Amino acid sequence: MGACRLCLVEVKGTSKLFPSCVANIHEGMEVLTDTERLRKHRRVILELLFAERNHICSVCVSTVTVSCRRWPGAGRDSYQPALSQPALAVDASHERFTVDHNRCILCTRCVRVCAEIEGAHVWDVMGRGIDSIVITDLHDEWGASSCTRCGKCVQVCPTGALFDKSKIGSDHPSIPIFCLT
Repeated sequence: MGACRLCLVEVKGTSKLFPSCVANIHEGMEVLTDTERLRKHRRVILELLFAERNHICSVCVSTVTVSCRRWPGAGRDSYQPALSQPALAVDASHERFTVDHNRCILCTRCVRVCAEIEGAHVWDVMGRGIDSIVITDLHDEWGASSCTRCGKCVQVCPTGALFDKSKIGSDHPSIPIFCLT
């Protein structure tokens, strides 16, 4: 939780920035979500994430969704990766869904929704630093895992790393369906 840092917010009365997904809240707290300082930090964080993995926007299932348009001005050119970008695995073993580790920003939304909402605890993170990837069960293929096939993880993925094989681009909902019910 709080790994990707894209949800940074400012809290009045402190100079520190907090990831909103794990910040402790209290009565009277004033939270700023859209300031120039936050936009600058988010842009840098996103550019660093782009430098770490092989994000190819032209073929991304999230290119036309709200989750991608939130980061104007961010690009791959500002930061060059220190190491050559790895070609990470794509797991299409599941009958409905695919995971493309090249697009993952390790936000752990899939891990959290699977554990906290679905209660299945299928997803987890393996490795450290640049070698970290999300995995199912004990690094089984997704199709052979204990996945309940609910699709909640796919719905909360902000980058299209997890996607429904039957939907592309604008067919993907920008707000998870289970949040609307």
